[in-house]
Amino acid sequence: MLAMCLLSGTVPARADDSAAKNRATLEISFGAAYSADPRVYGVLIRPRWQPALEAEYLHDSYFVSTEHGIGYRIASREDLTAGIAINYQSGRTERNDARYQGLGSLPGAAEAYAYVEWLPFGPALALHGDLGRALSHTRGSLYTGGARLGVPVRSGFSAFVDLSAAGGNKRYVQSFYGVSTDQSLRSGYAAYVVRPGPYEISIVIGASYDAGPKWTLIAGAGAMHYFGSVAASPVIDRRSYPLALIVSNHSF
Repeated sequence: MLAMCLLSGTVPARADDSAAKNRATLEISFGAAYSADPRVYGVLIRPRWQPALEAEYLHDSYFVSTEHGIGYRIASREDLTAGIAINYQSGRTERNDARYQGLGSLPGAAEAYAYVEWLPFGPALALHGDLGRALSHTRGSLYTGGARLGVPVRSGFSAFVDLSAAGGNKRYVQSFYGVSTDQSLRSGYAAYVVRPGPYEISIVIGASYDAGPKWTLIAGAGAMHYFGSVAASPVIDRRSYPLALIVSNHSF
């Protein structure tokens, strides 16, 4: 779920400067988001307001990123960015979401991770996706994919629509959305087995404003929706929840 961060999925794509491959760059986004992003509290069923923070330091083709982990860019062009890394797959803390009461906490885990972003028609359209497999604990696999459409409105001001989806293998979805027999006795939920595959889709509509040469303000609102066997889980009390964010992006 780490790659489903609302912030990272909606910040408009920036084309890579070819000269940046030979120098160090730093980009930071910060603000607040109403989301189920696991970055602060672990995987959540119900979204909540929480700090939104993204940072990436890039030197040559090596990077350290709150979104992508520690790794290497295998492609860094104006129309294509891809990398491999060791990242972190978030767990959950029982006390942070009432829907997890009685189900117990799950530790986070290091994961092998790969991501790609392709701009087939320039900054107007970005297709993005990632895949992570935990190296310990649940050993689950999580993947996300989506598309972001940007539309210039006036000088320095653009609108965007971001559509993304998440899915997982059987071990991942059962760990976070299923209920074992033992968990059923402790929580009162009926025992439930989740099928693997896509389980969540979200859409965010917003706008970005270039406040200066290196500053961008971004705001958006939308909704996330659970579907498939996850949506039928007794852990899920509602299938749809609102999303929102307001952040500032600065590049150094």
